[in-house]
Amino acid sequence: MYIYVSHEYGGKIENYERAKKITHDLQLADPDNVYICPLLALAHLEYGELGYDAEIELCKDLMCIFDKMVVASKISEGVRREIEFAEALHWEVEYLEKN
Repeated sequence: MYIYVSHEYGGKIENYERAKKITHDLQLADPDNVYICPLLALAHLEYGELGYDAEIELCKDLMCIFDKMVVASKISEGVRREIEFAEALHWEVEYLEKN
C-alpha cells in the first residue's frame, strides 16, 4: 500500500525535519508499505517557488497514486486541502495527533 504522509510546512525547516523523522519512523515500523511525504518528494523546490496554489496542485497530482493518508501534524491550510482531496477519493485518513 502507498501511504501519503501529510505534514504542515510553511517554509519552516523545523517542519521539514519533523516530517522527515515521522516518515522515517513510520517506514521502519511498517516496511510492508511505502510511506511518502510530499515535503520530502518535492524538496527540490523552494517554498513558494511556483506559488502556493501550484504547489498544492503538485501535491494533489502526487496523491493520485496513494491509497491512504496519515496526517502527521496540526491541520494547516495545505493539510486541510490534502484531507479534503483524500476524502473525495474515499481514502482512509489516519491522524497521528489530536487536532
